[in-house]
Amino acid sequence: MTDSKAHPFETTPLSASGLLKSDSIAPELLAPDLLPRWTYQSSEFFQLEVQNLFRPAWLLVGHRCDFRKTGDYITFDAFDEQVVVVRDAEGQLNAFHNICRHRNARVMSGVSGNCRQSMMCPFHGWSYGLNGKLLNVPAADTFDPRSIANISLEKVELECWLGFVFVRLQRGGPSLQTQMKPMQSRVELYQPARLQSLNPPSIDIKPYNWKCIHDIDNEGYHVPVGHPALQQLYGQDYRDEVEHGFMTATGTISDRPARLWSVRHYQNLLPEFEHLPQQQQKQWFYLQYFPNLVFAFYPDMMEIYMTIPESVTSTRFISRTYALPDDRRSVRAARYLNVRINNETAEEDEKFVSWLQQGMKSSAWREPRLSSLESGVRQFHRQIQRKLPVSCLKTQPNSDEIDRVNREMVDCLSD
Repeated sequence: MTDSKAHPFETTPLSASGLLKSDSIAPELLAPDLLPRWTYQSSEFFQLEVQNLFRPAWLLVGHRCDFRKTGDYITFDAFDEQVVVVRDAEGQLNAFHNICRHRNARVMSGVSGNCRQSMMCPFHGWSYGLNGKLLNVPAADTFDPRSIANISLEKVELECWLGFVFVRLQRGGPSLQTQMKPMQSRVELYQPARLQSLNPPSIDIKPYNWKCIHDIDNEGYHVPVGHPALQQLYGQDYRDEVEHGFMTATGTISDRPARLWSVRHYQNLLPEFEHLPQQQQKQWFYLQYFPNLVFAFYPDMMEIYMTIPESVTSTRFISRTYALPDDRRSVRAARYLNVRINNETAEEDEKFVSWLQQGMKSSAWREPRLSSLESGVRQFHRQIQRKLPVSCLKTQPNSDEIDRVNREMVDCLSD
């Protein structure tokens, strides 16, 4: 079931739909129902995004299959925080600030690895159990015993959903299970708890504002012209919708033979999968978890990609691929072609994102005009504006006043 009708996303301007009271904010100060350009360029607004969108959010670290053995760990750095997630001897996953309690150096290095039975800081050799408790201090007799008694690494909130592992940097708020429950039955069709890692994670630094990446990703209007492979694969049946408050997109693989080699052979080689209902046998399904994560479920495999903003003009882009165990030759070939198609699409999107970023610097830049087929962009912007109502203002407040103005507007909404 979806919330969509003829046009799946709400199109009424935010100010008119009651987000801002007309008697509290002068109408001429309000931007149209899209984020104004300054929100992509302000370092102060970026800090508001970090504090209000990202630190309270559940952020994906990986999947349970990435933690097969005792001592397997993944490090996750974001927004000046360093986190390590590790599997203990009982098979439980624990998340800690990756900060030694001695001098605040990093305990575990690298993206991932195995530390066997303990985590040891390479600076001075303090070691911690997989439960975070301090195990050993070199030259312990040189310390005040009270200063090193009952020390543990500081815990970070961790929660798993259908095998996917998330952490939250700021405590409090709804659980991940509560947030994702409306989509659980839809995702369970793909048996995600049984996934295995298909390829090593890809981590790239993009010279763009993080929102530009999602402004491309949240609409299919550009698919017919911008993505020939996707258009031939499923373009005639592509749909953007909102399901239970989540933005989704689906495309059904066409029976018409494609001209492009990768797509044509993917169409021909893709077998059926016993675990999938008939409707999903030829469907590509995308699910966005606000603000920065996209699940992409395909019949043959799945992909996750996520943005981690590092500054107003720099974004870490992380992608991971997983698949169910399946040794059929046709499946291996389909997965190769799937990755090939998605790599071509990513190269095309890279160009479009760079153009959006460059265009915002131009004196000729004007407010975008959106088709109803681009309603996902409007929906994404509204989600940000509801969290950060200062982004409804047409003109940027003074840099040292953005936080204050935002708090006043939040208070206005709560009255």
